[in-house]
Amino acid sequence: MRRVEYLDRLAEVAVKEAILQLRTVGTRPCSSNVPAEAQQLLVQKGRARVSKADAEKRVRQAVERLRERKEIKAPTAPYNDWAVIGQKSPPPTQT
Repeated sequence: MRRVEYLDRLAEVAVKEAILQLRTVGTRPCSSNVPAEAQQLLVQKGRARVSKADAEKRVRQAVERLRERKEIKAPTAPYNDWAVIGQKSPPPTQT
């Protein structure tokens, strides 16, 4: 099994948090918004250790790892909903 370093684990957490946050605010998490949201979260959480370009690469790799381990549902087709598997997400808020 491949050793996953700290920033890669942080990227995985950022992807899951992005999916849950988008759903919480009533936005459908999909391939057009989850990666960008996760990159932003990773840059914030990684403080000065993660550049935007590095965040993009790490988030892309994290999505693939999470897909392989079946921890997230992340269809490649645009606008299909993403989800964290095995975790109940709160219903979208009404705005």
